[in-house]
Amino acid sequence: MENDGFDSWLQRGYLGLSQKHQNTDTTAPHIDMDLSLAVSLQHAIRSNSLAIYLQPIVNLRTGTIVGAEALLRWPSADKHLDIEQLILLAERTGLINELSLWVIEKACQTVAKLNQQGYYNHTISVNLSAKNLAIPKLIEKIENSILKHGVSAAQLKFELTEFALIKNHTDMVRFVNELNKLGSQVILDDFGTGYSSLNYLVNYSFSTIKVDKSFILDLTNNETHQVIVKTAIDMAHNLDMNITVEGIEDQTTEQLLIKMGADQGQGFYYSKAIPFDEYLSLIATHSK
Repeated sequence: MENDGFDSWLQRGYLGLSQKHQNTDTTAPHIDMDLSLAVSLQHAIRSNSLAIYLQPIVNLRTGTIVGAEALLRWPSADKHLDIEQLILLAERTGLINELSLWVIEKACQTVAKLNQQGYYNHTISVNLSAKNLAIPKLIEKIENSILKHGVSAAQLKFELTEFALIKNHTDMVRFVNELNKLGSQVILDDFGTGYSSLNYLVNYSFSTIKVDKSFILDLTNNETHQVIVKTAIDMAHNLDMNITVEGIEDQTTEQLLIKMGADQGQGFYYSKAIPFDEYLSLIATHSK
């Protein structure tokens, strides 16, 4: 695994920390905490102490669970640890690529376990960032993980935010095309929160648009958001894409989205992100 970025950052961090201590800089304790947490994170990755929890994605027409988003968790860490901040730390310290490869590997392993239980059409979605493009031979490594666990590339989906597309437009277009050739689907995540989302629908081969939860949490009471979401659903269908809506927290919102024609839903109304064994029990219940 690529760890030069972390080792380089670690060296710079310790040098910077030493200098700041000499200058009695008040930010030194914060840097020290980052260094300590980063070292612990690297150890957690390599000792397999991390976990991916699964948040179900439901077919709104049938009510069945058709897939899940893989979300990173660190069970042995401080329960108050903010996972989003942890990922930012991984990006800042050069650990993000090693972490992302670990998540991809675990996602393939999870798909294999689902197949063993007879869920051959189940999919797992993995989030990727712009920084992941720096991983040498990333497509090859994804394919190797797929082959290693004997799963179909079609069972692995990748979610990209608009921010990732902005950072590396040309490289990202090529990357998305390569994922499609491999047989995996690519999802445009957090749709509606950026400035140029419509342009991305033209330049990228997405299978699905995921509407950001900020438009959904007050959907039943916000007519403007209703117009936006309905327009997004119709546009996606006209472009032969699916729509997944995140942030569903109650039945009223679900029924409104079904009426609007949304394809899939995700949110606390169905389940929070849960460990694999709990997830198996949940999908068994929804399959009956």
